[in-house]
Amino acid sequence: MHLYEEGKMVLYTARLSILEKMKTKMKIYYVVRGRGNDVVVPDQPDLEQYRNGVLTWPGFRINYWAKLMKPEAEEWMKTVSEEAITEDVVLVSDEEDAERSYRILLAERLINLFSGHKNVRYAGELKV
Repeated sequence: MHLYEEGKMVLYTARLSILEKMKTKMKIYYVVRGRGNDVVVPDQPDLEQYRNGVLTWPGFRINYWAKLMKPEAEEWMKTVSEEAITEDVVLVSDEEDAERSYRILLAERLINLFSGHKNVRYAGELKV
């Protein structure tokens, strides 16, 4: 699966368990703590509070979007978008629920930041 078109970045998201089953040549960015991309991984207390029902999805989303607005997160997103000009990109996390996944929120933020001056298109969640 490769939808690369000259000058167009195609962005996907996937949970880790799906990616392991796929044979693809996309540029993979693991959005998982300890994989070198921690500036865009939600803070551990927020994740724990959300998973334990202390923090609602809207509350989690607000906290995560605030993190993504920090300069180091925006710099990471800029670097990813620049590196991905010549190939498709997939953002991977270990969250099973795609509808309430921070990888989707990250994809939305990337699209919001770069679709105006770079040709970025979100193609959705990968499925096997």
